[in-house]
Amino acid sequence: MQEFLWRVITIKKLFYLILFFTLILSACNSSSVSIDQTFDIPEKVQNVINTEHQLQLIKKGMNAYIIFQSTETLTLTEFEVIDSILNIKFNSENQENTELKQYIFKMNPGNVKVKVLINGKVTSFDNIIDL
Repeated sequence: MQEFLWRVITIKKLFYLILFFTLILSACNSSSVSIDQTFDIPEKVQNVINTEHQLQLIKKGMNAYIIFQSTETLTLTEFEVIDSILNIKFNSENQENTELKQYIFKMNPGNVKVKVLINGKVTSFDNIIDL
């Protein structure tokens, strides 16, 4: 009987240990950052994009949209998180074309601050909207 009780206690301890690690991992996972270029933009976000602004941040729920508009062509995009700061690096090249190009990135910023660099220069958002 003692052996049976010992096994039950051990199984309970193991269960609580697994539960604890699962909660820790899910908490870490929820604060992770994700960012991808997107072409699927909600109508509410589309309606507030201002073509007069080069760099915009539109927050909608847990997601945020970064809109970069330029007559230049985006040649390189890099993302990295350093010390709770998401660095977004846009490199663009001037083209003979004067047509405005729009690049939209959907992200889940988690608990990080966002810093944007355009061609190596730190650039602030021209427009920030919270829907």
